[in-house]
Amino acid sequence: MSPHAQIAADAAQIFAEFGKEITLSGQNLPALISEPEESVELSAGGFVASGNFTVKLLRNNLRTIPSVGQTMDYAGEHFRIVRVSNRPPHALVTLTVEPLE
Repeated sequence: MSPHAQIAADAAQIFAEFGKEITLSGQNLPALISEPEESVELSAGGFVASGNFTVKLLRNNLRTIPSVGQTMDYAGEHFRIVRVSNRPPHALVTLTVEPLE
C-alpha cells in the first residue's frame, strides 16, 4: 500500500470517530472542523468583524472538488468557501469558509 493510501485509510478512521457532518452540494459529508478565528478588517465605512474556519474533507468522499464561492451548511448555518487547498494525491482537501452575510 502506498504512503498516500495508508494515510487515507488512517484519516478515514479519524473522520469516522471525530468527524462533524456538513452538507456540500447536496451531499452529507464527515469533516474535521477547526476552531473559528475572528479578525477585524478596515473597510469602506470603518472596521468590519469577520470570522473564518477550516473544514477538512476526505478526497475519496467528494464527487467533485469544491470551488471558491460555493456554499456549505454546518450546524444549521450557511457558509461560503473562500479558499480551497487541493493537493493531489494527498488524502485531504481543506476549505476555508466564512459565514454568509
